[in-house]
Amino acid sequence: MEKKKLLIVEYPDNSSVVYEVPKEVEAVEEVTSEVVEYWNLKLRNKDGTYSWIRINSPSRGDEVLIRTFDRTLEYKTTRDKVKKDEVTRGWVK
Repeated sequence: MEKKKLLIVEYPDNSSVVYEVPKEVEAVEEVTSEVVEYWNLKLRNKDGTYSWIRINSPSRGDEVLIRTFDRTLEYKTTRDKVKKDEVTRGWVK
């Protein structure tokens, strides 16, 4: 059985969500937002390819920790560091 590749997102209210990703992740390259409720993560995989996943943005607080179970990857971000995706925001309007 193949081992699942998972990312954990820890939110400021002490909740967390586990997301399955297609490949083993090496780094979070970019966090963007097209709508208020979701953030898009651009992930660099260990094989050099890229993947995108959409996560829930925090409902309260500011800082979010994105990590692997073994903590080989830990990435902290806050709302003010999230880039606004103007192209897709235009479609939403």
